[in-house]
Amino acid sequence: MLLMNSSFKKIEQAIDTIGKRYPGSPRQEIILYRLFCHVLSRLTCELNNKIKPFGINESTWIALLALYANADHALYPSDISDTLDFSRTNATRVSDELVKQGWCVRVSCCEDRRKVQLKLTPEGVALVESVIPVARVGMMEQWQDFDTAEKDTLEHLMRKLLLSLGG
Repeated sequence: MLLMNSSFKKIEQAIDTIGKRYPGSPRQEIILYRLFCHVLSRLTCELNNKIKPFGINESTWIALLALYANADHALYPSDISDTLDFSRTNATRVSDELVKQGWCVRVSCCEDRRKVQLKLTPEGVALVESVIPVARVGMMEQWQDFDTAEKDTLEHLMRKLLLSLGG
């Protein structure tokens, strides 16, 4: 077993204490859940630290990437919500921020004027293209202690967990 940092050690001790009060508690499943939450928080914090100088955070960055990935650099806010597993409220908040910063514009749909697409502006495209190298280096640094087989195994297990959760 790998040693744990002190911040996780405290939650692990709390889980063990409660487990003694409630025999039969699913300790390993609780530990896995808390590890996932702990790791996700740290990964997000690391990414946010890398991209903060550009005036963006992880949610904004992922939305920008989704827009950039399309040939016409445009998506409906509902597509952002679905693609990124954001709530509709969060997708609207992120969309509003993208427009406010001048990285996107809202474009009415020709077929249905009630529908509005978000489209990257030239400034938005330039921002994405300037952040990609920084984010890429950050990702490589975060995963440098894992070999390819370990990353493949972790990806397989995470996909299996996502599928079991209905994703």
